[in-house]
Amino acid sequence: MFISDSTLDRWIEEDLPGIDLTSHLLGMKTLDGHISYKARAETTISGIEEASAMLTKLGLVVEFAQSEGAVLQQGDEILSARGDGARIHAGWRVALNVLEYASGIATRTAKLVKLANSNGDAIVCGTRKAFPGGRKLSQKALVAGGGVPHRLGLGETILIFPNHYNLLGLDNFLAKLPEIKKHARERKVGVEVETLDEALLMARHGADILQLDKCPVELTARIVEQVKSDFPQIVVGAAGGVNADNAAQYAATGVDFLATSWMYFGKPADISAAISR
Repeated sequence: MFISDSTLDRWIEEDLPGIDLTSHLLGMKTLDGHISYKARAETTISGIEEASAMLTKLGLVVEFAQSEGAVLQQGDEILSARGDGARIHAGWRVALNVLEYASGIATRTAKLVKLANSNGDAIVCGTRKAFPGGRKLSQKALVAGGGVPHRLGLGETILIFPNHYNLLGLDNFLAKLPEIKKHARERKVGVEVETLDEALLMARHGADILQLDKCPVELTARIVEQVKSDFPQIVVGAAGGVNADNAAQYAATGVDFLATSWMYFGKPADISAAISR
């Protein structure tokens, strides 16, 4: 996931709008220092490139950096850099914030992937419901944890929700579906449904993907069994309410993907930052 220099600059300026008064008064610029970030628990690491780039922009020399997606244990080093004390303190927190928030998402994603793989082969997809302004970093962390973006944005895929076809009118939508598929023939057309009858109706009218919204596990299993029997080419996924407590159960129904935003919202990873001479 590409995160621009201008975004990194904005993150730095948010924490350092001008002078760091504390470091200035303490004379930190005259002192040579070293900063080291370490995992306090098992963590899937993300945000390495961004944290390293921001430290470098602030004039530090990065001496060590783990790989994106590395799984670390308690006490393992993540990133280290050297430079004068003022520059270290300018980058300390902003780099730590990126590492902790991104690694928290990556770690939760890795947990979901492990659960999904324990009972099937469903892929874990992160939705567009990331915090505004944080989608790119969130999706990068998702990938580091073994997941894939569900949709990068509205222009990437065709996913028709009940809000779409209720507004258009169901009969009008069903009549329009062949035209949609004709004009977007290089893409698959997904439709979100909530019942077995809706799933079979959309399948009969040419949907390529069925996204089951907030369907209980038992209903999901019935829909998957029926749809895969009658329309084996259709991709079926579970969405809405998928989390660590039920991911294994949903994966066991035979769905092809789990679409969730659960990994985006939770406690940041626990990472220490130690500054020394």
